[in-house]
Amino acid sequence: MASGESKTFVAANERVLILLLCVAAAVRVFIFSAAFPFFSNIDEDLHFDLITQYSHVEAPRGFDRLKEETLNWIVPYASPEFLFPPEHFPDAKFPAPLWKEPWSKIEPEVASTRAAWSIEINFESSQPPLYYALAGVWWWIGKHIGLVGIEPLYWIRFLNVVLMAIVVWLGYVAARAIAPERLDLRIGVPLLLAFIPQNVFYAMNNDVLSPLCFGVLFLCVLQWLRTNEASLLLGAITGVAIASTYLTKLSNLALIVIAVVVILAKLGVIVRRRPRAGLIALAALLFCAAVPIGSWMVWLKLQFGDVTGSTAKIAFLDWTRKPFAEWWQHPIFKPQGLWVFWSDLIASFWRGEVEWHGKQFEWQIADRLYAVSSLVFIAAAVLGLRKQFTLSAFQRQAIAVAILTVAAGIAFLGLLSIQFDFGSCVNPSRRHPYFTSGRLLSGAIIPFALSYVYGISCLCRLATSRFRQTRWIDTASPLVVLGAIVVFSQVSEIFINHPVFASEHNWFHR
Repeated sequence: MASGESKTFVAANERVLILLLCVAAAVRVFIFSAAFPFFSNIDEDLHFDLITQYSHVEAPRGFDRLKEETLNWIVPYASPEFLFPPEHFPDAKFPAPLWKEPWSKIEPEVASTRAAWSIEINFESSQPPLYYALAGVWWWIGKHIGLVGIEPLYWIRFLNVVLMAIVVWLGYVAARAIAPERLDLRIGVPLLLAFIPQNVFYAMNNDVLSPLCFGVLFLCVLQWLRTNEASLLLGAITGVAIASTYLTKLSNLALIVIAVVVILAKLGVIVRRRPRAGLIALAALLFCAAVPIGSWMVWLKLQFGDVTGSTAKIAFLDWTRKPFAEWWQHPIFKPQGLWVFWSDLIASFWRGEVEWHGKQFEWQIADRLYAVSSLVFIAAAVLGLRKQFTLSAFQRQAIAVAILTVAAGIAFLGLLSIQFDFGSCVNPSRRHPYFTSGRLLSGAIIPFALSYVYGISCLCRLATSRFRQTRWIDTASPLVVLGAIVVFSQVSEIFINHPVFASEHNWFHR
């Protein structure tokens, strides 16, 4: 076979493999999304309430009670299995799902359940609108294609199936753009993304859109890093990506800052060389980012009193800002407190924070592996930026941006942890004053995967440096290590989450 034909054959097989990883990710998210009943403890009911409002092209104007349409779905289909153990009920057995019982039998229970749910305030109402608008359109489509019963609810969740498949593909595109010659990154990054056991992807939640939006923005950053030219199209696409990331989740702000700083630094170089083209690209970027973001800020100011919508939410949650001098008394500044913050955050970033029977799905062995391996491999990635690892200037910059993005996201949550007294709030709380909800870092999942896999590659190179190096060893050893971690994570996920498959409230028992 000729050299050109051989390369074409390898490239075609690689694309098939990546497509299979996308399908595997989609199937995994579909299975677990279908296995979990409604409505999970990560405010899934509140997110659903916003989806129903946006499906009618209505944006919330304040922190109101759940809408009547929302209650019509929550009351019959909500499962008590998330927050209560079976011992909480007669004969230590969960009651049968209301939607499976005749109306004459459950009418009193429906009334009392509706009364209990109707007093809940939707404190997520000031969240950015992009996910809810997208899910609202998806929900409208589901209702108009004939879905009945509980199926429309699962239809919203199954949007995550599509989103996760796209994220895996974006991870591959990013890895290929950075290091087209390195199979370990091109395969390793989408492999990790396809099987990371984060259960936020099994629920209605605006965090699920962050990886896709910031993934596109990260690709724009890579394009800026490797180009010496500026174009109107690149500026416009970058601006839209910035706006989309911001309008998905406010916690993405730290990630956006890193991207914007890198892009402006490169634009500064381009403007000095080609002022007209550089300024046109900058104007397109600013226009496409500022108009949608600014419009949303004006809406929040008018309806919620400030441009982020967070002041009213902070008051509702009983948080208060601490004086600056008290920030430094936070336990995060002690070694033990710093480790608590890191280990809890990274474990939650890997496996999520959904509860079952009032307890989180967790396994200490897996949590320790996630926390320790992430620390070791990201530290190795930092060391791997040294010149002896034969990286080009672009590759070094790209991996450095990925690492800085992850670090910025973590630092942002650390900053939020130290500046508030959390009052009567449950999570975070005065006893555990840390923002350790890993789903708030979901936007950084592609940069994290790049940093993690590159760190594995660096350590494997060091471990095999005394042997005669071959391209096969450099490529295979990182994938073997990553494959073992992926297998462990999947075994752990199945072991931890298997009880939900027996729930009579889920899609498989409809």
